[in-house]
Amino acid sequence: MNTYHFLKKVPLFSSMSDEDLDRLCEMIEEVRLQPGDELFAEGDEGDKAYVIKEGEIEILKASGGREVQLAVRKQGEVIGEMSLLEAAPRFASGRARTECLLLAISHDHLDTLLNTSPSAARALLYTITARYKSTELLLRQSEKMAQLGTLTAGIAHEINNPAAAAQRGANQLREEISRLQRAQLALAGAGLPNEALERLMDLDQLAQERAAQPLGLDSLDRSDREYEIETWLGDHGFENSWQLAPTLVDLGYETDQLEDLATTFPNDQIPVIVEWLEASYSIYSLLAEISQGASRISEIVKALKSYVYLDQAPVQSVDIHEGLNNTVIMLRSKLREGVTVRREFDPNLPKIEAYGSELNQVWTNLIDNAIDAMDGRGEIILRTRYDDPWVTVEVEDTGPGIPEAIQSKLFSPFFTTKPVGKGTGLGLNISYKIVEKHGGDIKVYSHPGKTRFSVRLPKNLEAIKSGEAAISTISTNDDQKLRQILETTENIAVVGISNRPELPSLSVPAYIKRHGYKIYPVNPYLDEVLGQEVYPSLSAIEDPIDLVLIFRRSEDVPPVVEEAIQLGVKTIWMQEGIVNETAAERAREAGLDVVMDTCIRTTHKRLMAGS
Repeated sequence: MNTYHFLKKVPLFSSMSDEDLDRLCEMIEEVRLQPGDELFAEGDEGDKAYVIKEGEIEILKASGGREVQLAVRKQGEVIGEMSLLEAAPRFASGRARTECLLLAISHDHLDTLLNTSPSAARALLYTITARYKSTELLLRQSEKMAQLGTLTAGIAHEINNPAAAAQRGANQLREEISRLQRAQLALAGAGLPNEALERLMDLDQLAQERAAQPLGLDSLDRSDREYEIETWLGDHGFENSWQLAPTLVDLGYETDQLEDLATTFPNDQIPVIVEWLEASYSIYSLLAEISQGASRISEIVKALKSYVYLDQAPVQSVDIHEGLNNTVIMLRSKLREGVTVRREFDPNLPKIEAYGSELNQVWTNLIDNAIDAMDGRGEIILRTRYDDPWVTVEVEDTGPGIPEAIQSKLFSPFFTTKPVGKGTGLGLNISYKIVEKHGGDIKVYSHPGKTRFSVRLPKNLEAIKSGEAAISTISTNDDQKLRQILETTENIAVVGISNRPELPSLSVPAYIKRHGYKIYPVNPYLDEVLGQEVYPSLSAIEDPIDLVLIFRRSEDVPPVVEEAIQLGVKTIWMQEGIVNETAAERAREAGLDVVMDTCIRTTHKRLMAGS
């Protein structure tokens, strides 16, 4: 079958005019593959789409160190179109399962097709939507299994250490008990007086205390003490002085105290006394070690049970602090020596109604990403606070930061900053949807050396769902702050002012000028507006500025904020529809007040009507 007749049967091309399809057939390239040949690799530039004329292509995604087969595409199907349309790297790899013949379509050819054929655009939209849904579902399952595998491996590692310590202690305990019994038999036959037996009880108590709370000696101090005691023991006829000396040092003994022992007990009993004391201390130490190991295992099991909210209803009263602490325990195997965790918890944080196990998925994703971002060295800060009726949880790290250009894509499905095979790009998307399910929101603030994810959740989930509680971003306290800003402001620089009366970027500044504020128009493309000279930039204004009112696209806000900080401005006000969380956070860190996505004219009318 020739290319023309083949493409005429493919829905994407079926409605093209004969002339357009003939022209496409002349420009199209044929690609032949043998079984196992790679058509494109995950992460490669998406420069072509392909129509499979013969054979089968398997679509593979690297996830969690393994390949996940997303689909097998057959004759007549189009592949690679998503990356081509988005001008984005390949989301997955394509590999031939059989001998294949494919038709390659360039970006220009696809653009021409979609612009001239509405039915082709509809067919492609249907194809992309269906694939998007099936791919997301499959990868979500893979992401959950990979996360489960990571947690399982971490838990196994965490349990293995205390379990091994307990087993090792139990094995050594047999030998030490046998040694203690021999020493006790020797003491029983010595016929010690009551005073000496009371002294033995004191020594036994000392051994218990030192086993529970060992002395903190540096290596040099310990070495000196061991040498002195080993010498004393050798002088008094002990054949195994090198073995006894470390334990006696652990007990806090020095040569003076050994001399005191020698005056309390007969000389021929001193070796037996020391053997008995050393065996007693060893047994108490091993018991403490076994107890610690068992307690550690119990702690991990308890944390795991709490983490997954086993045997509990889906929606319950959730302790956020407990969830964060349990998540840290689950990820402890990844917290290498160079990563520290600091907790800044609000002591008055209430429990909230939530899907507990799902929230722990959010904390797991955020903390795990923070650990990866810092590459094994840095600090993670877990911070909570309560602003009735909202609870805020922040996960902050000291990593390299997230480039501003990609921050808006972080919560999009399949977007990842990790290397190929290290992430599916669904972790943050899953977290976003879980938080959204709770009626909350999640935001990111980042610059080099500091990245913070902020999660805001309602205290009462059911009230939010039923609509009984209003979701408000402006509280009474916010109104008081806005009123204070408007009352204390005199000079306002308007960045991005326009000369078109129908636009808010002119009508709003005109309003605030009429109400007594002195404005300083800033726009490098205008000379005069509202009867005033227009400044090319903020830095060109010589007078002190109280407030910078911004009418620029959200992505253009950061440099304006930096200029405002340099000028010592008090307030940044982003007009309605303008939001840049990173720029806002930068301004707050510099001590500026920040208002976002709020019309200053509406706010003035609402709060200052009687002024």
